[in-house]
Amino acid sequence: MKMDCNSKTAKLWAFRDAISECGDAGRLLDDREALVRGRDTFAHGDDCAPFVIVKLSTTDEVERALALARQHGLSVQPVSTGRNWGYGSIRPASSDTKVIFDLSGMTRILSFDEELGIVTVQPGVTQGDLDRFLKARDASYMVPTTGAGPSCSLLGNALERGYGLTPIADHFQAVLGLTAVLASGTRYTSPFLDPNGTDASRLPVYRWGVGPYLDGLFAQNGGAIVTSATIQLAPRPKRTEMFCFWLSDERHLPAAVAAVRELMTRSGLMIGGINLMNSARVSLVAGSSASAGAPWIGTGVLYGDPAAIAAGRKIIRRALSPLSRRVVFINPMKLRLLRFCSGIPLIGRKLTALQNSVASAHNVLSGYPEEFALPLAYSKRAGDVPESNLNPARDKCGLLWYAPIVPMRAASVSLYTEMANSTCQKHGFDAAITFSTVSASGFDSTIPLVFPRDEANSARALECLRHLIDEGRKLGFQPYRFHSALMEEATSTADDHWRLAQSISAVIDPDGLIAPGRYQRPSPSFQTADASS
Repeated sequence: MKMDCNSKTAKLWAFRDAISECGDAGRLLDDREALVRGRDTFAHGDDCAPFVIVKLSTTDEVERALALARQHGLSVQPVSTGRNWGYGSIRPASSDTKVIFDLSGMTRILSFDEELGIVTVQPGVTQGDLDRFLKARDASYMVPTTGAGPSCSLLGNALERGYGLTPIADHFQAVLGLTAVLASGTRYTSPFLDPNGTDASRLPVYRWGVGPYLDGLFAQNGGAIVTSATIQLAPRPKRTEMFCFWLSDERHLPAAVAAVRELMTRSGLMIGGINLMNSARVSLVAGSSASAGAPWIGTGVLYGDPAAIAAGRKIIRRALSPLSRRVVFINPMKLRLLRFCSGIPLIGRKLTALQNSVASAHNVLSGYPEEFALPLAYSKRAGDVPESNLNPARDKCGLLWYAPIVPMRAASVSLYTEMANSTCQKHGFDAAITFSTVSASGFDSTIPLVFPRDEANSARALECLRHLIDEGRKLGFQPYRFHSALMEEATSTADDHWRLAQSISAVIDPDGLIAPGRYQRPSPSFQTADASS
C-alpha cells in the first residue's frame, strides 16, 4: 500500500538526519546546490519537489549510505556526474525516488596499464580527467570522447551505452570488467577482474569471462551501483585526418548512404566513424553559414600512418566525389594554416569562427574532449552561450533527444527522414538529423528537440518526442536510449525480453532499492522501497 505524501517526506527527512549524524556515509549537498543539481533540460511539474542528494567519495561510503536508505525504506538513484543532458540528467525514473547518490566525488583512476592501454576509473572520472592523466604521462592513447564534452563521466556514458567516433565507437563494448554494490549490500566483481582492482599487471584483457555474461545487467538498468569500470583505450595513431564532404543535391543522399557503408565495411581503411548531418543540424552546431547551402554534410576521420592516410584520401575521394560538391581533408598542418590566416585583416574575421569549429571537431575525433557540440542546447535559450564550462541543465536550456537505430540502407534512411521531417513539422520543430555509424550495418540517428525551457514548451517537446518514438517504431526504427520520464515507452515492446529482465530484477533487487523503474517493467507485485508501508 502506498504511503501518503507526508509519510514519504517524513522518511526522507529522517534519512537526511541519519546521514548527517553518520559522518562516514557521505556528505549532504545543501538545498540550493541540490536544487541546481536536480534540474533537468526539461521542465517537470515536480521541479520544486524535495530531494536529498548525498555526495559519496568511496565504495565504503556507498555501502553505508545504501544501508541507511534500506533501513529507512527509501529507494535511491545513483548518478555519476549528473550530465545525462537531454535524457533526464539526474532525474529518477520513478517519481517516488527522492534520494540521489551523487558519485561525482569518486574521482580516482585506480590503475593504468600503459603498455596495453587499459585503465580502471571510478564514476566521477570525466573525459577531461582522463585526458589530463594521459597527457601528464605522455601516454599515447585516445580518450573515448562524446559530444557531451570534457565534464561528463566515462563510466556513466559507457553504462548508458553511449558511443563516439573514435576507433572504439561503442563505449560499453570497451568495458572489460566492473565492480558494483548490489541492493543487498554485497559486492560484485567481474570474473576476470582482480578483486583488489589496483594491480595494473592483472587487469583483464578479455571482457566475457567464463559462463553467463553478467556485466551487461548493469548497463541501462538499476539494481546495483557500479563503483568502477576497467576500460580498453584505443592507441593514438601516428596521424589523424578529418574529412568533410558536402552533398550537392538532396537526391544524392541514397548514394551517400551506400558510399558510407562501402567505406566502413569494404575499404580496408581505419575509419573511426562517419556522420551525415542535414543543414538544420549543422546550423545548430556550427551556425547557419557552415552548411554553405548544402542539404547534407558528411564528416569522418581517418587514422593511421602517413602512407595509409595518403592511400585513404584517394579511396575516399573516389567514393565521394561523384556525389559531393567537394571533399576536404583536414589535418594539424591545415589547422595551423587556418590559424595563421585568421590573423590576417579582412579575411581573418570570416575564418576565425570556421577555424574554431573545425579545430574543435578535429580534436574530438582525435580523442581530445571539447565542448564543440554543446552550444546546440543553448540555441533557443535567451542570452549568450557561456564561453566555457557549459552545463545545459544548470543554465536552464530546453533539450530532449530522439535516438533510434536506422539500418544503413538507402530505403530505410529515406523512409526515416521523411517520417522525422513530417512529425517534427507538426509540432513546430526542425528535424535536425544526424546519422552516425555505430556498426557495420546501422546508424544511430539523433534528433535534438531544442526549446525555451518552460512547462508549455517542455510539454510540446515531449509530445513531439513521443510521436517520433511511436511513428518510428511503426516503421521499425527502435530507439536505443530514452529519457528517464519515458520508461513506459522504453519497455512497451519486446515482451519476451522485458519479462526475463523483470524476473532478473526481482532477484537482484526485490525491493526496488536502486533506480527502480529505470529500463524496467514493474511487475504486479513490485513496489519501490519508499512506496511500501
